[in-house]
Amino acid sequence: MRVTPSDGDTNDDLLRDDAHCREAFRRGECWAMERVYQNYLPLAETVCTRGFGSFRGFFDPLDREDAVQSIFAAAFEERTRLGYDGITPYRSYLRGIAHNVIRQMLSSRSRFQRRPMADVAPRGDLETALIDAECEALLRRFRTELVCGDEEIIITRYYCEGCSEERLAAELGITRYRLRKMIRALHRRMIRYLEDHGIAQG
Repeated sequence: MRVTPSDGDTNDDLLRDDAHCREAFRRGECWAMERVYQNYLPLAETVCTRGFGSFRGFFDPLDREDAVQSIFAAAFEERTRLGYDGITPYRSYLRGIAHNVIRQMLSSRSRFQRRPMADVAPRGDLETALIDAECEALLRRFRTELVCGDEEIIITRYYCEGCSEERLAAELGITRYRLRKMIRALHRRMIRYLEDHGIAQG
């Protein structure tokens, strides 16, 4: 019976303690990546369920699954695998990746989210309100310049309506892997568009 590790750092940490598995993981060998996935899956699921900071976790099971898969997709990228030093507990390393991935997901959705403009800017925060208004205007223009119909659907269903990757992939008739690549590419283009028009992204 496999023992499920807890969310906290424990004395046992696969990639920190098993040098053979760690080196195979760095090389991208399938058996090592599968072992890492199975070993650290409970940690990723816990972060997505319980949240961190002001984020209280995903309520929709499909959103949680999307986030978990995105976390491991980021963790399994070559530069991320090679970036692990073998000294720090990998649980801490993966948790940091998870936090960054979830923040990017939430930021991506909120940037495209349609919300009514306030008639009066919040007191003491006029500059932020003006920047947000300019961002919204630019993103509306960005949407009008899209030439791919699927991209418009992605913006509407994924960003504006919060549709899960699994459901949206089925609607578009593509794999979730393909959809995730399209979302990332679209997000990068959106960021560049804002930056080209003088809106710096933090």
